[in-house]
Amino acid sequence: MTEWLRRLLSRAELQHAAPVTVQEARRWGPGAVERFVALGLLHPTTPATTIRYEGCDHGCYMKPQIITNAVTGEQSGVHGCAYDCGVVRIPLNELRLWAFDLPGTAKAVARAVDAGGKVIEDVPGRLVEVGRVVAGETWRDLFLARGLAWDEATKELADARRLKASAAPLVLALATLPVRPVWPDCKPAIGLLADVASFDRRGLTVDLDGVLRRPTNPHGDAVAAEWISVSEAARRLVAEDVVDGLDLNHAKARVSTAASRGHLHDNGMKGPGRRIESGSLAKWMLRLRKENLAEDVDAPRRKSRRRYSC
Repeated sequence: MTEWLRRLLSRAELQHAAPVTVQEARRWGPGAVERFVALGLLHPTTPATTIRYEGCDHGCYMKPQIITNAVTGEQSGVHGCAYDCGVVRIPLNELRLWAFDLPGTAKAVARAVDAGGKVIEDVPGRLVEVGRVVAGETWRDLFLARGLAWDEATKELADARRLKASAAPLVLALATLPVRPVWPDCKPAIGLLADVASFDRRGLTVDLDGVLRRPTNPHGDAVAAEWISVSEAARRLVAEDVVDGLDLNHAKARVSTAASRGHLHDNGMKGPGRRIESGSLAKWMLRLRKENLAEDVDAPRRKSRRRYSC
């Protein structure tokens, strides 16, 4: 199963990777695709309209017409073979397709390494923050990346806000290392998921021992970032009077909720160990203040009932 996992990861690194077909899934062995789906690495996608049907002696490419049995109501595909096969009936199950799921894979990796924090897409479809991984005195903010070697990768991955905010980033590419620096102003440690992951009947295993201690050079702004406790963030929220009538306990709850929903950048920890990056707090409070001012403008003749979001 590990070999098929590596092939799947290598396939996902192709810039224009095609979805997995039923015919390919059969070669993986019974239940392989179902296990990848259950794990989150694949998800069903729009069925195919054209297939190379193995039930045809000539291996024809077919575009079946979907018909419904008037008696049973069962649907199937039919195709008139250009050779001597006549009318070929194609079960609709043969048209199924599965696409690679990067966020789902990141969640599977997070479970395998017991990462702290919430799995969050940093660059949709390309870069996902898996969470914080701690081993003894060493810790890294783990990210999962797709297409680091693709054309325009430097441009498409430039807006990696969470990666650049990390003081100790570690990036796992799926199966291909970049051919040139992707982030000129940030040089995170990089490894390959295909090298450290294995898959068997027990599930997905990811061994980070060999990559966790690789040197990593964060973005300059991340080094200077200020990390504050939830209590301190709540005190600043109350002191700035962003929200009318907010006491400290309610402010703590709002800060924690905002961090859990990804609106504030935190260190991936829960409880007393959670820390909030002060720059993201300032931006969040500014957004809340603008929302409140907009409400005041929209309702100048009535007493403003301030609302805020997380």
